[in-house]
Amino acid sequence: MEKDWKLDIVFSDSVAIFRGHVGPNNPHSHWASQLTIALEGELEFEAGNSGRRHARAVFLSSKVKHRLFSGYVCSIYFDPLTVSPLKALGQASGKDWRVLTEGELPAPLRELSASSDLHALLASDLLVGAESDAALDPRFRDIVDAITTQLRAGEDPDRDALAKKANLSPSRFSHWFVEQAGIPLRSYKKWLKLRMAMDALLDGINPMDAAMQAGFSDLPHMSRAFAESFGLTYMDALHAWQQAHQS
Repeated sequence: MEKDWKLDIVFSDSVAIFRGHVGPNNPHSHWASQLTIALEGELEFEAGNSGRRHARAVFLSSKVKHRLFSGYVCSIYFDPLTVSPLKALGQASGKDWRVLTEGELPAPLRELSASSDLHALLASDLLVGAESDAALDPRFRDIVDAITTQLRAGEDPDRDALAKKANLSPSRFSHWFVEQAGIPLRSYKKWLKLRMAMDALLDGINPMDAAMQAGFSDLPHMSRAFAESFGLTYMDALHAWQQAHQS
């Protein structure tokens, strides 16, 4: 029998951590890469065409369709532009997803439990890494800053204006952005909007206002984007977080 989600959630600009019991969810994929660790026994999952598998931990690369079936877990989501030792560990095999054994997990992750301080984990050296080579490109950093600033101001960053800022033609800019970020501009904007919407929801903003503040055209648009990315609705995630913090 499936349990309802019950989650602890913490965010930074580049990483999100969810801890709780796996609840109902559908096969889904997202631009963030993901490391999920079982806190009790093993987790049950499927990734790509793997069929159901059991593992202590699994790393899922960006855009790999997957589903969690059961387990009390801690899932760490990495922004597409983030570099950290944990992300490098998961990507070491060069495959779309990778099972990690107990011995392959760094000690702080092997010792994670229901009482572990997630804020301390968020600020640890495991999750705070050096910037990628792409982020060292002054033009690219300026573009990312412009996108973030405009979205937070309620504006929709325009590709042509961003291309002009980077001294590139619009068509060349689209290719250049993928070369730098690894994902298309439209997808990166969508990922940032989801992060902003979740921040607003956790701050107590009502869903309609959260959707508009994050730059979605309406609440159904945000709801669809959230379900496609995380396999559950934003209301399920918010309800789970509220339940976990009632005591």
